[in-house]
Amino acid sequence: FLIALPQTAATNVNRWLHLKLDVQSPGFQAMTGTFKLTIVVGYLLLVRNVFADIRRVFQYHGAEHKTISTYEANEALTVENARAKTTLHPRCGTTFLVMVALVSILVFTAVGGFLPKIQTGNTVLDNVVFFLEKLPFLPLIAAVTFEIRRLFAKYCTTGPLRALLWPGFLCQKITTIEPNDDQL
Repeated sequence: FLIALPQTAATNVNRWLHLKLDVQSPGFQAMTGTFKLTIVVGYLLLVRNVFADIRRVFQYHGAEHKTISTYEANEALTVENARAKTTLHPRCGTTFLVMVALVSILVFTAVGGFLPKIQTGNTVLDNVVFFLEKLPFLPLIAAVTFEIRRLFAKYCTTGPLRALLWPGFLCQKITTIEPNDDQL
C-alpha cells in the first residue's frame, strides 16, 4: 500500500502534467516519495481527528512517552513528575515510520536509475515491474533506518543535531496527545 499507491499517484501526475519522467528517474522517485509522506501524514491526521477511540489511544501514547522520560530521568514514577515531561520521544515508532519513508525516498531516488530497465511498452506494467524490483530493498531500508534512528536518539537529543529528529517529532505531534492524570 505504501509503495504501490504513491507510485500510482506519481504516474498519474506525470501523465497529467506531461512531465515525461521515466519511472526510474530521480524526479519520479522524489515525486513518489512526496506522495508517500503525504499518505502517511494524511492518514495519521485523519484517524486522529475522526475517531474518538484513536484520540484516546494517542493520549495513552503521550502518557507512555511522559512516563518513559520520567523513568529515563531517574525520577520517581509519579503523576506529578510525568506531567512535567514532553509527549515527544526520540525513539518513538512514529519517528521510525517517518524516517523509513525519508530513507526510502533517498535510496530510491539515488538507486532507481541503476536498477535494470525492463520496459514493456505498457506504463502500468512498467510500474508493476519497477515496484517488484524495489521490494527486495525494503528490509534493508528498514534495517538501515532502525540503526540511523538509534544513533539519532543517542547523539541528537540535545543541541543543534536535535533538528535531525524534527520530522519525526512533527508526526509525533499528531500521534501523541496530552494525557489526563488518570492516563498518566
